[in-house]
Order: sequence, then structure tokens, then C-alpha cells
Amino acid sequence: MPEASDLPSSSRALVPLIPLKPQNEAPHHGPTHRIASFITHLIATSERLPQTREKRRADPADVIAAYQATVSRLRQLNNQ
Repeated sequence: MPEASDLPSSSRALVPLIPLKPQNEAPHHGPTHRIASFITHLIATSERLPQTREKRRADPADVIAAYQATVSRLRQLNNQ
């Protein structure tokens, strides 16, 4: 039997502490239609189709107003 030592082991082996699930018992990740609609959205966005551009950007005046409202709200909260 090898002699015990206080030095750390040089072994870097990974040892599972809990039993691993077999591949056929892997968790189900949800309905396929969710994945399909997400991929469809990615394709439409990459091709810059009009329906994706229309909803992606706000009018600059609306954006400025939203930022100003947020800044004023934060100032009010900080002064309380």
C-alpha cells in the first residue's frame, strides 16, 4: 500500500458524486414548435425582412422621452 502524504494529488480525474442518467432518460426540453418559431425569427432578422425591422426600433423621440423619465425617476428615488 502506498505511503500517505499531506501533498495534494497530481491526479485530475473527475469522479461523479451522483449517478448519471442514461441518455434515454435525458430531460425533455419542451415543444418543438417553440424552437421552430425561434429559428424562423432568427432567419427573418438575419435577412432584415420588413416585419422584423418595423417592431425592432422605436421612434427617437419616444426613446429620448423614456430615458428622460427613467433618469428623473432615479433622481427622485435617490433624493428620498
